[in-house]
Amino acid sequence: MAQPLRRSAEAPAPTTPRLVPAPPPADVVNGMESAQQLVSSLERLAKRGGTFTTKDPVKPYVFYGKGHLSMSQVIEDNLWKFDLSAMSRNVLDYLKTHHDKEGLVEMTQGGLAKKYGCSQSKISRAVSQLSHHNFTWRERRGVYRLNPLYAYRWGSEKQMRLVKSLKKTLVDHEITIPTVRNEATR
Repeated sequence: MAQPLRRSAEAPAPTTPRLVPAPPPADVVNGMESAQQLVSSLERLAKRGGTFTTKDPVKPYVFYGKGHLSMSQVIEDNLWKFDLSAMSRNVLDYLKTHHDKEGLVEMTQGGLAKKYGCSQSKISRAVSQLSHHNFTWRERRGVYRLNPLYAYRWGSEKQMRLVKSLKKTLVDHEITIPTVRNEATR
C-alpha cells in the first residue's frame, strides 16, 4: 500500500499575547506571590512524589557526657536491686506489654491469677511489691497505671506528653533504685 507524501512542517505564525501579565504584588512573602502559586507549587511537589509536613525535623541525640542513658534503661539495668519476686516480674512484664497510650492497664487480680495459675493473694502481694517501688499504682477498680518513666522509651512523644500530664503524680510516685549493701559490711 502506498503511503501519502509527507509535507515539511511549516513554522507557526507568530502570535502576540492577548493578556499582559500583572505586575508582582508589593507584599511578596518568601518568594510566594499568592495563595494560588502556593497551591500550584504543592501540586508540583505531589506530582513528583514528594510529601509535605508541618512537623519539625527530627533532631539527632546530643550526648553531653559519658553516661547518657534513658530512665527506663537505668531502671531495667538495676532491676535486680529491687529484689522483686518472680510473680512481681511476671506482673511487671504483663503491665509493660498491655498498657495503652496513657499508661493504663485494665486488669483484675483474679484474672491474672487465672492467667498465671496461682492464687489471687500471690498476685496481690506482687502488685503490692510493685506499688511499693512505684512501678504501678491503682487508678480505680480494675485499672492500674504503669509508671511512664519505666514504660516508654526516653524522649519519645508519648512519654513526654504523658510525663507532662502526670507531672505532679510522678513526683509522688518516684522510682528510687535501692542501694545494695555489701555482704562483708553486714
